[in-house]
Amino acid sequence: MKLLASLGAMLVSSIGMAQVDVESNNLFSKVDKLIDGNKKLASKVDTNYIKTPCQPWQISVTSRVSQTDLQMHSIVDGGELFDGEGSMPFIRGVGDMATDPRIMTKVSTSLGVKVGYKGLSASYSFPIGGDKSQNLTLKSAGRWYAVNLRWHKFKTKTVRTHYAGAVQGREVENYDEKTESFEFSDWGESYGWDETEKEQLPSNMTIKTLIFDGFYIFNHKKFSYAAAYNQKTIQARSAGSPIAGVMGYYADFKYNDPRNAELIYWMDGIGRLRQYQLAVGAGYAYNFVPAKGWLISAMAMPMLTMVNRTRINTYNSNFKDLAKDNLLAYIIVEAMKEEGVEGLDDVNFDFSDDCEIQSTGVHSRNNRLALNFTTRLSVTYNWKRYFVNANGQFNNFNYKHRRQHGHLNDWYINASIGVRL
Repeated sequence: MKLLASLGAMLVSSIGMAQVDVESNNLFSKVDKLIDGNKKLASKVDTNYIKTPCQPWQISVTSRVSQTDLQMHSIVDGGELFDGEGSMPFIRGVGDMATDPRIMTKVSTSLGVKVGYKGLSASYSFPIGGDKSQNLTLKSAGRWYAVNLRWHKFKTKTVRTHYAGAVQGREVENYDEKTESFEFSDWGESYGWDETEKEQLPSNMTIKTLIFDGFYIFNHKKFSYAAAYNQKTIQARSAGSPIAGVMGYYADFKYNDPRNAELIYWMDGIGRLRQYQLAVGAGYAYNFVPAKGWLISAMAMPMLTMVNRTRINTYNSNFKDLAKDNLLAYIIVEAMKEEGVEGLDDVNFDFSDDCEIQSTGVHSRNNRLALNFTTRLSVTYNWKRYFVNANGQFNNFNYKHRRQHGHLNDWYINASIGVRL
């Protein structure tokens, strides 16, 4: 047991290098109870439905694919963005302008090995593709409960942003060389501005999420969660169970680098957003045994968010003034190109290094009750001492802060092939 504890400590300390996944069955019980867990389990369940393998050891090769999808929405005053004055005299915003940034990680893939003994198991896996994220997963599955904790951190510069709104335009009708002043035409009719751009942020956006969920299994005499998700037991006959649980969620979206002043401006001054949620819910889980050795398990649990708090950091910046000057320079350069001036193709209009931001405070808001949900699906096949399993989970979280709102989708699929010894 000391060796296993030391191994677990070594795995957790290596989180910066690879993904760590530590599981335990009855993790919060005493060690002596874990060692005798198989005998005690058999006396508390219906053995016509739940079987306990006689082999104490498990060795399996594991793989994992996962992805996180963050969508944000913000509304700013179009007239504030394009005011039709100063160095931006040709365009004027009309009404609100909507911005919808979307950050979707590449599908990450990892490969590893898991070793288990009765109620304890530990696995270690290396990322082999996708985003260079860090993950830490802790799990505990007992006879009457299941607890899961996942921490995920990643950085990205790629943002796909959708812009929508309306603007008006005008043209120069006359230029007075003596006074160096322009005469403009009247503003034209407003026209829609609707486009999507894939952009590279000048500086990384860092996203951290921490998801915790735990639930109680009512029909634990005939239904085994462990049979579907860690193969500590075997479901011999089909059975289901109502479940009730709690879920905690924390997310931190941070992009408050001065070089990201443009995104901060489009997000109505928000440079960092933290979301805290605590939800309770009830649902149903079912283990379907279509034939000997097979198990198909599904679980769905709607969650009512009782605590829904948003905390944001806001900033002012010089982005608007720099953007105006940059637009005027761009117009002048384009006009010179039309007149045949050469050597202007390499002119750089990137001014992100000149941007500055100033904090305008931290603001918190308690939002209304919200409905989230979690779903899981697992397929297992057992034969003799061997087993194959694939299981996945999908979570959806929503946030809102005044005229900004969004949601985060998080999913993963685990697969393993193993042997009991």
